[in-house]
Amino acid sequence: MTPSLKQAAPSLRHKLAQQKWLTLIGLPVLLFAVFNNIYSVWGLLFVYWGVTSVISGQVFLLELIERRQDPALFWIIVALWIGSGALYVVADFFPAVLFF
Repeated sequence: MTPSLKQAAPSLRHKLAQQKWLTLIGLPVLLFAVFNNIYSVWGLLFVYWGVTSVISGQVFLLELIERRQDPALFWIIVALWIGSGALYVVADFFPAVLFF
C-alpha cells in the first residue's frame, strides 16, 4: 500500500490570481447602474457581448449558437445585442434624440 501524497493548500496569492476580477468588479458596477437608472453601462455591456461574440464566433442565448453552423441566427443575435447597446448609450447621453 502506497502512502497518499497530500497536495499543499494553495496560497492566498494563488487564490487571488485565480479570481475572476473583471466579473467581481462588474457586478457591483451593474447593480449601481440599475439602482441609479444609468442605462449606458448596460449598453456598453451589450456592445461588449456583441463584439466578443463576433471575435469568438459563438453566442449563447438560451443555447450555444455558432456562426459556422447557423450564421443567420448568429448575426441576428449579434445585431440585436449591438443595436440594443447602442440605443441604451444614446438614450442615456442624448435623451432628446429618442422619442420614448
